[in-house]
Amino acid sequence: MLERFGDYQLIHKIATGGMAEIFLAKHVHSPATSMPIAIKRILRNFSANQTFIKMFLAEARIICNIVHENIVRIYDFGKADESYYIAMEYVFGQNLGQLTNKYLQKGKILPVEVVVEIAVAVLGGLDFAHNTRDRNGNFLKVVHLDMNPNNILLSYDGKIKIVDFGIANAVYTKVLKNDLRTVQGTYGYLSPEQCQEKDLDRRSDLFSFGVILYELLSGKPLFKHLDSDAAILHAIVHNDVPPVHTVNPEVPRELGFILQKALQKTRERRYGSAAEMLDDIKRFQSMRELNPQVDTLPAILKREFAAHFIKMTKVLEKAQTAYLVDEIFKDIGEIEQIDLNEKIRIQQDDRSRRPAEPEEPEEDIKRGWKWPILISFGVLVLFFTGLGVYLFFPFKSETVTVFISSRPTEADIYLDGRESGSMTPAEMTLTKGRTYIFEFRKGDLVAELPFTPGDKPEDNKIFVELKGKQP
Repeated sequence: MLERFGDYQLIHKIATGGMAEIFLAKHVHSPATSMPIAIKRILRNFSANQTFIKMFLAEARIICNIVHENIVRIYDFGKADESYYIAMEYVFGQNLGQLTNKYLQKGKILPVEVVVEIAVAVLGGLDFAHNTRDRNGNFLKVVHLDMNPNNILLSYDGKIKIVDFGIANAVYTKVLKNDLRTVQGTYGYLSPEQCQEKDLDRRSDLFSFGVILYELLSGKPLFKHLDSDAAILHAIVHNDVPPVHTVNPEVPRELGFILQKALQKTRERRYGSAAEMLDDIKRFQSMRELNPQVDTLPAILKREFAAHFIKMTKVLEKAQTAYLVDEIFKDIGEIEQIDLNEKIRIQQDDRSRRPAEPEEPEEDIKRGWKWPILISFGVLVLFFTGLGVYLFFPFKSETVTVFISSRPTEADIYLDGRESGSMTPAEMTLTKGRTYIFEFRKGDLVAELPFTPGDKPEDNKIFVELKGKQP
């Protein structure tokens, strides 16, 4: 059985942090085939902090006003079973911090095209949030205040979304924030005015996002690597930021100028809005020649987090199945009760129309409706079992032939972590639309990539170059 939490059923725990735990969940009245949502449940020890709870609820109300494709949607918030929670859109993927850490460990830098794609999405979301009005048309003056890589989510199908306006500044929360005297936000990504505890506006978020872009393009931390919080705060306020192309000469000068303006210490010299910065980014994007060899964001994520992609795909499928089975047995119970009530009503009607007869023993009455219900139950189980097999097993799926080659040839092929028994070059029959994880091994040379067979024969070809194992 799935755990019930208020109007939701929790189907899998995703993570536990310092302030909250996050679950895959479904609303009890949602259809079984709908995608799970995420429940962020505040840990109970924070429930006693009245200032925190007031801010949490006030800011949740603000976020409900923000509906944009590049911002994680909030569906519901409140309190259930003595715990406060937010019900939000579930993003199946990773956050930008996890991706950049992977690349830093390998000494690699994300392609400029991918960085620009992220910048366009995030700035579009920020501009919408900064200009949000409530239902009465009042300008809320929302500022995120915690723009850091962990709060930018990247889905395996290419969506880019801002999350966690947990300390967002707005008209409704300024009074509550006056009770908090410490610097809020993630050290290393604060703006100079945050460090100095000055009044804040949208330009604070632009500085923080400028730091993120600088690190993505340079491959090096800008402030967060310093020894102490005090050193970080001092550097953000006083230290000059070297031009990004002096750290990575491959960065186009046009992008360097955009970053230089976003990272001005004096906010009056920065971009006045996310829309202004977005215009310059898009202008650069339109002038840059497309490189067809650059990996897309979904391809990068599935390659770098292949194990997580496979694991969570299985978790989602299993959760979907568990929820469907739970719904089936709930429906069967309701049908049995309806059937019994209907039978009793019919019996009562019959008795009212005929002369009174001696009452039958209770055991005979039970035998009268027992077998029809058992037969109905059996039919329902067979029906839903067949439905489950049809939905969740791939043997009815269409298969295609995939040609596989490598350089050098005669590499062992592993499929989803298991030896396939084939060597390159080879042809394999695979299920169309399903994502497989291929591994190739020949001595010390290896390669790994996800692959989804499609409709076109020219797309069902794999050519891969094996490389030496990284230490």
